[in-house]
Amino acid sequence: MDHSQHNSGPAPRALSEWFAKNRRALPWRTPPGTARDPWRTLVSEVMSQQTRMEVVVPRFEEWMRLFPSPPDLAGATEESVLSAWAGLGYYSRARNLRRAAAIVAREGWPESAAELARLPGVGPYTAAAIASLCFGENVAMIDGNAIRVLSRVHALAADPRSGSGARRMAEMASSWIAGGDAGSLNEATMELGALVCTPRNPDCASCPLSGICLAASRGEPEGFPPARSRPEKVLVRRTAVVVREDRGVLLRRAGSGELLSGLWILPTEGDHADLTVSGQLLGEVRHSITHHDVRWRVVGGLWSGRNPPSGWLWCPVRDLADRIVSSLPRKALALAGIPIQVPAAGRRGGESPSSGLEAEP
Repeated sequence: MDHSQHNSGPAPRALSEWFAKNRRALPWRTPPGTARDPWRTLVSEVMSQQTRMEVVVPRFEEWMRLFPSPPDLAGATEESVLSAWAGLGYYSRARNLRRAAAIVAREGWPESAAELARLPGVGPYTAAAIASLCFGENVAMIDGNAIRVLSRVHALAADPRSGSGARRMAEMASSWIAGGDAGSLNEATMELGALVCTPRNPDCASCPLSGICLAASRGEPEGFPPARSRPEKVLVRRTAVVVREDRGVLLRRAGSGELLSGLWILPTEGDHADLTVSGQLLGEVRHSITHHDVRWRVVGGLWSGRNPPSGWLWCPVRDLADRIVSSLPRKALALAGIPIQVPAAGRRGGESPSSGLEAEP
């Protein structure tokens, strides 16, 4: 039974008190009561999407040293931006950040969530984050942590991420922040979800909301929100061809709609008539990219043509670190005895062997 209609209301004072004592010192945060910087907030929110916090913190600090303001990022080349993002995956995030930075550098910051959501790559959650934390708008930030906390407090049986459940979640989130500063309550709720009200084994005994949490009172907090079935991964098999000459290593830019679109990758068998496989099998690499399970057979190859076509190039080995930003071709090149020295901005990247997630830009 869904009890959410009977338990809506503003967040209790205990949440704010808990947050004041347990608030993490993250580099993009400002002292309590001080408005956040919108640029640092935008970068932190975008970087935190699909990336673990322990990875984000050092990468955020590196990024801000390189691009401390929107004009700094807007004036950089796309290749240098992608190189700085190397290892974080989901490279469309970096491209959209650069596009958004150009708009902000030219026109200034929009100050409402509705206007912020028009920036490239800025969805409702990120727009609400900037609007509430930086400009004081009374708007709820609804991310995975907030959804989990509110689903459990209200024992919301419907799926809070779609249909009527999503509409009910939006209503509950708006009521939740109605009793105080929206930015602070948003942060407190998400912090609680990250530290206490975790997906598995939540620490209900130390939760400031235990007295009003319907899921906890029923002894089944992990039942909320309801689990969603994950789509099966699509298996993608290719034969990646490593061609190395005095001119360097042959690379191809992935096309629109292709996995790793816009990034430099190794050519694959069948890409061009002048590309041939020498028959030398070097091994296989595997990588998860969104809902794809990519498996590359890595072989040596030859290029019989003169100059490569448009979208291809010979890259000197010393420049590979600047060109190759995805860990998939890096793994393949390592099999060929061409390890890439990851640039300083990417040495602490978040593409672990167990996750290795990247988006299709």
